[in-house]
Amino acid sequence: MDYGYDAPFYWSEALKADPHSYLSADFCMIEKRDYFVRGLLEVPVLDSVRPFRWGVWVSLSKPNFDKMVSLWHDPKLVEEPSYFGWLSSSIEMYPPTLNLKTSAHSTSVHERPQVILEQSDHPLAVEQSKGISVNRVREIVERALHG
Repeated sequence: MDYGYDAPFYWSEALKADPHSYLSADFCMIEKRDYFVRGLLEVPVLDSVRPFRWGVWVSLSKPNFDKMVSLWHDPKLVEEPSYFGWLSSSIEMYPPTLNLKTSAHSTSVHERPQVILEQSDHPLAVEQSKGISVNRVREIVERALHG
């Protein structure tokens, strides 16, 4: 019920040698210019108590990125307002998902932030808003596993 991306779409292995870039399990910085956090985009499954979750990356402004990093292990993190961001994962089974408007909100210091897409007619935003069936989950899993 969970599929994820190890890095933002914009990351490349060549950036490993750049002293102004880094990639960890939760954060990414590219050339001290672009800042990303890894979060969970939950899609309710109508016939299940468990949601389907995409592990995605969201770009943040430098001030919001710095604030999230500084509070990462602090319970005050959950009191922070949602941070605006742009979806930075390309989920191939949908029309283009890069740069969909998002908000990222931390609900626990022990979990990645929740990513909520701005309401739109994009199929992923519709699915996040209205939910999907177990059959749709099977379709997603089959496409993810078999291309």
